[in-house]
Amino acid sequence: MQQKTSAGRTRRNRFKKDEARQRARWRGRVWIGCKLVALATVLLGISTLFMLGYAAVTQADFFRTEAIEVLGNQRLSTRTVLEQADIRRGENLLGLNLRVVRQRLLAHPWIATARVTREIPDTLVIRVGEHEPLARIDLGRHFLVNRSGRIFKEVEENDPADLPLVTGLAFKDISLGDDALSGAMRTVLSVLRFSEQNRGGLHYADLVKVHMDEAMGVVLTLADDQPTVRLGFDAFDIKLERFKRITDHLAQDTQQRRCVAVDLNNPDRVVVRWDSAIQSSS
Repeated sequence: MQQKTSAGRTRRNRFKKDEARQRARWRGRVWIGCKLVALATVLLGISTLFMLGYAAVTQADFFRTEAIEVLGNQRLSTRTVLEQADIRRGENLLGLNLRVVRQRLLAHPWIATARVTREIPDTLVIRVGEHEPLARIDLGRHFLVNRSGRIFKEVEENDPADLPLVTGLAFKDISLGDDALSGAMRTVLSVLRFSEQNRGGLHYADLVKVHMDEAMGVVLTLADDQPTVRLGFDAFDIKLERFKRITDHLAQDTQQRRCVAVDLNNPDRVVVRWDSAIQSSS
């Protein structure tokens, strides 16, 4: 429809043109909406199929757990590991949440590492790594320390009782999580490892107590009336070699004197203290 102007010219009806554009836009929007609804319907159908398939697989007898292998356990029994994992034969292998099973295992104080894998169609394999206790530590209560210098549990009745006892450390010397070991703990750990290697005549089996003194450093108490040994803070390899020479010499002592203490703290000298009662009677 056209309209005449005062000059006799005509112009097009803009309202009619705008109305056509609006109808075109609405048709486009409806078409997009239909495509989105169709897409959502397809996705919903696929998701439903996946859910039905998952339910069918995780309930199928074909994937029943018939065998559970437990590897790496030495201190813990297989039964204890399975009870901690809270799994049993007959459960659907694919229905198990392996991450949750692993977290249950790591919650046991003796388990340091854990790995859980499936062997389709019917076998579950559990591999654990146990803490290796190196010493006990006295912090008012006794705790077990592993070979990395980390506390992993409080001492209980059935735990090893023949481990060396570490004294003189405080809670500030204990590292948690992945924090670096304190200087005092590194010093104690170094002496314990030297004793495991039987360095310088110091035998791990003879080690009764490792005391960390803030002023004097490491002081060792040995079994079977062996002398107390003061090592200080460092150069343990050199000092223990000197200790070995001293103990070899004492073994040849014909006067039957008993050495009660050996001070190796000063790198320039060795101080030996004798049992005064035995010395005076000899």
